[in-house]
Amino acid sequence: MISFKNLSAGYGPCDVLQNQSAETKSGELIALIGPNGCGKSTLLKTLCGIIVPSSGQVSVGDKSLSEINLKTRAKHIAYLAQSREAMPSMSVEDVVRLGRAPYRGGLGKISTDGESAIASALSRTQSDIFKSRRFDSLSGGEQARVLVARALAVEAPILLADEPIAALDPFYQLSMMQILKAEAASGKTVITALHDLSLAAQFADRIWMMHKGKIIADGTPPGVLTAENLKTVFGIKLPKGGFKSLELAD
Repeated sequence: MISFKNLSAGYGPCDVLQNQSAETKSGELIALIGPNGCGKSTLLKTLCGIIVPSSGQVSVGDKSLSEINLKTRAKHIAYLAQSREAMPSMSVEDVVRLGRAPYRGGLGKISTDGESAIASALSRTQSDIFKSRRFDSLSGGEQARVLVARALAVEAPILLADEPIAALDPFYQLSMMQILKAEAASGKTVITALHDLSLAAQFADRIWMMHKGKIIADGTPPGVLTAENLKTVFGIKLPKGGFKSLELAD
């Protein structure tokens, strides 16, 4: 599991996250929701070590993240960034193979188990149909699927995903959420930032709702996605029709 205590972090002199604490459990899918600029990406980057906290601590199991070397950290935490930057001249399969980098031996070889993980990740994201194509020749949605596959290929017990369904059409949005749900069901801890509240309600075991750098609600979807929270954080109201008919709050 991954946890954090009294965590503050940000960019330069400004903390975006403000003294936050939470613990996770294996086998749960946590949806991280909140408006733009509330600190979702900052939290994910801090949990994987890209951003160093200004105060507080991130722990993986009983060890502080700062005490874990980079190679071991890369085996334990798979991070899918929000950016979809193209990788010139690399094939889709080679991009996914990058997920096995922490496991490569001295000669750079990938084990049989590693090759199986790559093939499985390509298949589950339905990226195997264009595995020989150049990554930068794909559409934004196709690139997103490949980058999800790269994260899955790591086979890390912790998966952090920042807007993994952005640019995907509805079919692949649902497919990706089903994949993330299955990863959690297999015993992993999955934390994903989402903007689609209906998908968060449908798939998440737990929701962290963020507002102005703080997790203001932590619990099951029905307990977090209340009329009061939605109005406070998003300025919307939830009518009887549910998330199919969100409206602007008065």
